[in-house]
Amino acid sequence: MVYTEPKIENFVNYSEQLFYKNKNKTTGLIYFISLRSIDNKSIPKNIIQQYKTKVKNHIDGKIIYINSDKYINKCLVLYGKNKYKSISIDLGSLISHKIENGSWRIFNKINNKNTYEFFLGWGLEQYRFNQLSSFKSLEIISNLNIIDIKNKLSGIFYGKELVNIPASDMGPNALEKSFINFARYHNTDVSIIKGNIIKDKFPLIYAVGKASLEQPRLLELNIGNKRHPLIVLVGKGVCFDTGGLDLKPSQYMRNMKKDMGGAASILSLAHMIITSKLKINLKVLIPTVNNDIGPSAMKPGDVYNSKAGITVEIGNTDAEGRLILADTLYYADSFKPKLVIDFATLTGAARVALGPDLPAYFTHQEDIANMLNNISKNEEDPLWRLPLYSPYSRWLDSEVADTNNISQGSHAGSITAALFLNKFVKPKTKWVHLDTYAWSDINRPGHSKGGDILAVRSIFKFIQNYINNL
Repeated sequence: MVYTEPKIENFVNYSEQLFYKNKNKTTGLIYFISLRSIDNKSIPKNIIQQYKTKVKNHIDGKIIYINSDKYINKCLVLYGKNKYKSISIDLGSLISHKIENGSWRIFNKINNKNTYEFFLGWGLEQYRFNQLSSFKSLEIISNLNIIDIKNKLSGIFYGKELVNIPASDMGPNALEKSFINFARYHNTDVSIIKGNIIKDKFPLIYAVGKASLEQPRLLELNIGNKRHPLIVLVGKGVCFDTGGLDLKPSQYMRNMKKDMGGAASILSLAHMIITSKLKINLKVLIPTVNNDIGPSAMKPGDVYNSKAGITVEIGNTDAEGRLILADTLYYADSFKPKLVIDFATLTGAARVALGPDLPAYFTHQEDIANMLNNISKNEEDPLWRLPLYSPYSRWLDSEVADTNNISQGSHAGSITAALFLNKFVKPKTKWVHLDTYAWSDINRPGHSKGGDILAVRSIFKFIQNYINNL
């Protein structure tokens, strides 16, 4: 073993290092200079003079260092022209990426929303895989909800780490260990369902994982007052996806350690919910498998029962995520929840439609969609609705089973995958399905190359608002 399973407490501790309270620490000063307010009287005259002397072309996001004091480093951060109209999460990530190592303090007095966003962006940039030491820190400003920022960051960092660990050290066994540690840290009830119970009661989870040396299982966590509304979070936990006997080409298999990105996203979200002490009864369900090949692997054309009693023809063994989610969603629905949310790295079709940075979501409820659309804009954590277009359901017809797991053509793959899942959720259930990439193909501010946690901040804000309206 090269990497041990991640522990949530390590990322809680790491997030603490990113911010500090002034303890006679030598700090650098950051002066925000907007193109629209270069004569702001709150900024020292010597700083404005330095700006006028040094800046010939105001470029948003540029840092200009002023070495006027041998003890204190000073810098101007430019914004307000075109790319960064205001102090934002993206600007915070960019400056955190570009600024010199050390401890920094913001000179300007800025409103609470912009301060919060800058600090959050600063923190999001600081994650690097297998690295828990900070070289850049920011002094905490009074009245800033730094606890909320740290909770979000530690959850997101933990989720990214889970995705980034190679499948050789992050199979179902290791994911279970990390899950149990997570549950213990938060003092929750935990249940691991595997063995004959999976084989008998969750036949689709068993069908996907039965060829692997690490047996399939369902991870379950429960916390909260049973008098509060029950919300169930479901995360796809395919620790590695070969495609099964419908083997993926090498270029598509290379990063399939990220196929448990739905599970990682759900654990990030659960951490935010628990640490924020929302008044909900929370259940987390993660079906966990490897989609391996071997003598007992499911085959194209096989027919399996499901927990719902719906028989499923295996049109393609690489459409395995929807199978394990089907059993889990039906199980989740049996508890009569107020809301079910699932995250899954489900289809390449969603990436073709929306690209890597914009998760697709599906829901029948217009009130939920309206709320999510507004929140995603405000949180700078976007997601985009695609339709559960029911006429396409006929594309899932099978001659030997109640349904096929894939459609008969190549069109609308993310929609038909969502329609397949829809068969296992009761029509009146409030349900949101997210099809996410959970990966960044390049290094960019706030998103290091590798595992990425997308739309979780928006969904967390949505849950906050949703329970307030019940």
